[in-house]
Amino acid sequence: MEKYQRKFLERVRSTIQNWSEKSTISNRELYHFLHSMKGTALSIGLENLTYLAEDLLEGIAEKVDYMWTYDKWSSYIKPITDEVAVIDPELVQEDEVIKHHEEQADPSTPLILVVEDEINMMSFLKDHLEEHYTVLVAASVQKAVSIFYNQKPDYVIVDIYLGEESGFELLQQIVQKARKNLIPTMLISADHSTDTRAKAYQSGAFDFLQKPIQPPELMAIIANRLRYKSIFTQQILIDELTGAYNRRFLQDELERQCSDFNRTRSAFSVAMIDIDRFKSVNDTYGHDTGDVILQGLSSTIMRDKRNSDLFIRYGGEEFTIIMPDTNSEEAEVLLERLRSSFESQRYKAGQSEISCTFSSGITTVQHHTSTPEQLLKEADIALYQAKEKGRNQVRQYIKGSMVSHQSGKDVIHIGVIDDDPVIHNLLEDHLHTLSILNYNIDFQTFRDGESFFESNWHHQKGKFILLLDGIMPKMDGLEVLTRLREECAVDDFIIIMLTGRKKDQDIVKALELGADDYITKPFSVTEVEARIRRLAQRLLF
Repeated sequence: MEKYQRKFLERVRSTIQNWSEKSTISNRELYHFLHSMKGTALSIGLENLTYLAEDLLEGIAEKVDYMWTYDKWSSYIKPITDEVAVIDPELVQEDEVIKHHEEQADPSTPLILVVEDEINMMSFLKDHLEEHYTVLVAASVQKAVSIFYNQKPDYVIVDIYLGEESGFELLQQIVQKARKNLIPTMLISADHSTDTRAKAYQSGAFDFLQKPIQPPELMAIIANRLRYKSIFTQQILIDELTGAYNRRFLQDELERQCSDFNRTRSAFSVAMIDIDRFKSVNDTYGHDTGDVILQGLSSTIMRDKRNSDLFIRYGGEEFTIIMPDTNSEEAEVLLERLRSSFESQRYKAGQSEISCTFSSGITTVQHHTSTPEQLLKEADIALYQAKEKGRNQVRQYIKGSMVSHQSGKDVIHIGVIDDDPVIHNLLEDHLHTLSILNYNIDFQTFRDGESFFESNWHHQKGKFILLLDGIMPKMDGLEVLTRLREECAVDDFIIIMLTGRKKDQDIVKALELGADDYITKPFSVTEVEARIRRLAQRLLF
């Protein structure tokens, strides 16, 4: 932590020295200096500077057009210059708040979606829920529907009144999917009349909570619902949407097949299947049509497979077939037949009909040391080779083969747009070696929005996690978000806003423009890392 403190203090001294050589500085410069200090200092263990900057910020209006003379600004920030003068970086200890978060959070932590457009209530719910859960927020029905389908939350909290929209409108759009996937929902409102409560339950809500909300009651209700959901899902081995076996069944069955192979030496094969360009189906025709395609694939395969073959939904549009007593040649013949049959099907999409294809990768158990994880990885490599070769085909895994990284499928791009170099160094040191499943990490930092867009870094293939500062000297965070929304596929991005003001109304605007989450400065780097890890798994699966 010492090196970050030194760099930070050097930057503070350099800024003050540069100001001393000018006749005046702008109000925006001073505001940005204090705002940056507030957000950075506590994250690197200089808590007194954070508190001093916070106090001084209260006396400045951000957008006032005013010029500070040397006498005025030097007098105003004297508490900070005095503190900097006495700090010895060699003696500064790590902040206890940072130490508190050293244990890495579990990526499987339940995800709560909060749909709320009032910033004070949003912050209240987020603060309390994040003590135990991963939280994503949405300020509109449209954004909430997008998060619901793409991030698959475990529990949804919705305010009945969302500006000109209604929580009931959101329930109407997600209730069928929520019921199929056992996702409980809660409506909250200051109106607790009998009619409102009855309408909430009739609309599909599991729970109703009256404002003002008491945190112990809120946490108890959520914990209780998630506990029962866990019990139900542990007992269910069938995917509700497609009727295929689910991923829980997959692990147990692969372990059993490997055990049987070690005993009998009877070969078996495993295939991974992925629907080609499925995302474009959802984007063009909607998620309901996407569900029809998933059900159509499942119906085709369960109809045409052999009785002994086991069909499992691996996640999203990916499926697995376990083929007992089947060598590689037999497996390829079967998958080709299934591929051709699915390609011939037609599905209604609005006023038209569409067809889809799938790609598949096959591996056959070769050795008594084969594990379920190894077999799935081999089938996955063959699958993505099929994708790279043009899709709509079946490929066999060849020992020693790898997937080309040019496809971008196995790369997660993590970017930081922040004008504070200390934040760059701090996050880069902790995140550039981050490991998420078998994906490679491409980590980049940008000093502002203009350099970010000039780089064209965001136009690569793959998935992106972007940490975006809300206040920057040139293009601010909201301007970056607006342009990103115009240029990129939102579903490929997780965007986390960095803000020094917990109750800033710009947070709501950012969420409306496509941000998925926000983190209040100062922050713990280990906490940021844990949140990125959890959100990455949601983005990938």
